[in-house]
Amino acid sequence: MYRPLSVLLLLLLATCVVSAQEAEIDGPYITYTGGLPMVHWTFPEEGRKDEARWGEALPTFAGFHAETFDPDRDFVRKECITYDRVKRVAALSDIHGQYPVARKLLLANGIIDENENWIFEDGHLVIVGDVFDRGDQVNAMLWLIYHLEQQAALAGGRVHFLLGNHETMVMEGDVRYVNERYLKTSSLLKTTYQNLYGQETHLGKWLRTLPLSVKVNNVVYVHGGFSSDVVKKVGGLKEINDTYHEYLMNHNPNLAAMGSSNLELLHGRNGPLWYRGYFQDRDFSRRDIDRILRKLEADHLVVGHTSFSAIKGFFGNRVFAVDSSIKFGSVGELLLIEDGIFRRGTLTGEVLDIELTK
Repeated sequence: MYRPLSVLLLLLLATCVVSAQEAEIDGPYITYTGGLPMVHWTFPEEGRKDEARWGEALPTFAGFHAETFDPDRDFVRKECITYDRVKRVAALSDIHGQYPVARKLLLANGIIDENENWIFEDGHLVIVGDVFDRGDQVNAMLWLIYHLEQQAALAGGRVHFLLGNHETMVMEGDVRYVNERYLKTSSLLKTTYQNLYGQETHLGKWLRTLPLSVKVNNVVYVHGGFSSDVVKKVGGLKEINDTYHEYLMNHNPNLAAMGSSNLELLHGRNGPLWYRGYFQDRDFSRRDIDRILRKLEADHLVVGHTSFSAIKGFFGNRVFAVDSSIKFGSVGELLLIEDGIFRRGTLTGEVLDIELTK
């Protein structure tokens, strides 16, 4: 895994930081029995669990807002992945269960208020993948994003939560990076961690509607990045999104129709969830990124997945890397775009210029 020296130093510092927990409780996990929602939660450290039907008295869960939970919500994958004339955009990535850090960033930069209500008006917030794994407050962050998604839409704004490699890993049963606390929860609920977000759960249904990539104004957002091969062989943004969902998210058995080479391109290390070539491939040039952007009909790419100590610009600010090491639990930034100007917002609310790296 690629980590610049500055990030390794942050990792050493972060070993002394314990992720804060709002409370011992873990949840809610909402399933449906006979069409009726059941709410489950655990106290992992105490080895106990509890449940209630929706509408009965519930405890307080970090990040969860009952007023924006709709048990009858119809989950349909959004076909629209292109948005124009958006005045303000904020983006961050690789939260990895560090709900307190992400919350602080959103609060300090005018996205939410103290009660976690949306105050970004008609702005767009992009979560560039990887809320899952590593940290111990994944569920709190998922529910906060879910809540803000509903509120933003009512205000004329949008929240775009993009799939990252860790979202798809969990949905495919890969639990190598799951925090031990969640393994205790799945054991207490007598299921697998994968099934906590299965197709019949509320969050699981929601996760399966998420896009792989979106384009807002002249900027394309994707977790890892688009390699030259992907845009050459698979096609444009809509085709990439549609193909990924049809053959990978929905596990369509007719994989032969897609072809093994394209399947590997989308799901492999050079696919949009895993690609690190912009930062690791010494031969990757500005000419390469210009070709990719022409195919995507965009001027900039915003990606996560590769950790840095701050948000950075590459290739003449054609590519912005927004994985600012939130996952370590003590640092983090978000990208702010207003009137075509790209800047970075800090945990204290200070807005700074972005360092051009190469």
